[in-house]
Amino acid sequence: MNIWNVGDYKYYPHNGSLRETKFANINHIEPPTRDNGIPTFKKFELVPILLAFTSPECALPPVEVSVYNSGPYKYSVTKGYHRYYASLAVGYAMLPIVVTRTIAL
Repeated sequence: MNIWNVGDYKYYPHNGSLRETKFANINHIEPPTRDNGIPTFKKFELVPILLAFTSPECALPPVEVSVYNSGPYKYSVTKGYHRYYASLAVGYAMLPIVVTRTIAL
């Protein structure tokens, strides 16, 4: 990761979503967690995401999130655990998201 050039930000959008995709500051998204007993990362899922960042032929769907109506974070990841952490690992400040619902706190 030390040689990754964040200036070459690439997150090729997937055209399969009918919902509005927007970009959110990654700091506004609550870091997702795994349930006990579930491995934190699966190499076979994480590596293809990192490779997709560098290839226009490998489009990724946006991360699905819920919106919090209060609290320290604005969004919660509902689908896209590996995409979130791969983006964080390479230093991306923004993440493509699709809002799926609102969570009342």
